[in-house]
This record gives sequence, C-alpha cells and structure tokens, in this order.
Amino acid sequence: MNLSFNLKIIGFVFIIFILGCLRAPDLLTPEKIGEKERVGEITGKQATRVVNKMHGRSVATDANVIAEYGRDQKDLLFISKYSNQTEAKKAFDLMIAKMASAKKGPFFHLMPLAGYKNKVYLTLGMGAMHYIYLSSQSLLWLQTYQSFGDKLPRGLLELYPI
Repeated sequence: MNLSFNLKIIGFVFIIFILGCLRAPDLLTPEKIGEKERVGEITGKQATRVVNKMHGRSVATDANVIAEYGRDQKDLLFISKYSNQTEAKKAFDLMIAKMASAKKGPFFHLMPLAGYKNKVYLTLGMGAMHYIYLSSQSLLWLQTYQSFGDKLPRGLLELYPI
C-alpha cells in the first residue's frame, strides 16, 4: 500500500476519534429503580420535544433523557443537564417556586424532604409520587408508583448524588 493512502486512513480514524470525544456525553440512567428495570429511554431532540410539550412552552435544555421503568404502571425519570450549576439551580428554584405558588395544577403537597436538607422535594399528583432534585448540573424528576417514603432510590443517588 502506498504511504499517502495509509496517512489518509490514519487521519480519517483520528478525526472520527476526536469527534467522538467532542460530542456531548450521554446522560446515564440507572438500570433499575426500586423493583423496576429500565425498559426504554427517550433521548436527544425527541426528549426535548416531550419535555417542552409537557410544559406547553420551551423549557428543555440541549441535553435531556426520559427513562421508563417497569412494564405496567411505568415510573418515569426525567433528567435535564444544564451548562453549569448556577443555571441548573436557577431552573430548580424557579420550578419549585412556581409549583409552591400554583393554586391549581396537577401537583399538590409540595414539601422538602428534611433528610436532604431541603435539597430534595416531594410532591403528589397524577396518582404518583414525584421526587425533584439537583445533582451538580442536572435537574432530576422521578415520577414513581413505588413507595420510597422520604428517601431517594439508592441506584439513582449512586449516579446522581446530592
């Protein structure tokens, strides 16, 4: 083989490697939450569309994932990653403030969980429990039909600590 062809191949492989390193990292989701195994994920632009549609306006970040757990009554885990911790905290605080002041809406009994020093909130609604919290640059919302009481599921905390 000629040297020019080999150098082109090496260059092409190098460019592919660099592009792979530059792409945004995937948002990880636990294989299992409580007793339910992950059965699907929605990522990328499709996840962004779902999050925006749920809110009736554009609120999603560029990095979102929605993970489904269980076969029958599915638990849903929504994760949005922000560009930095400050932006994530602003979004979290705004969401909690809006939910706390809403007179009507699908959620009620919004309360901070004392064991997490007011960094995790629990609310009820739509027949489920909803845990909301920040982990670094990520805002997480777990909608679950399982009973975790005033604790977050271990597998979730391992990937997204408070």
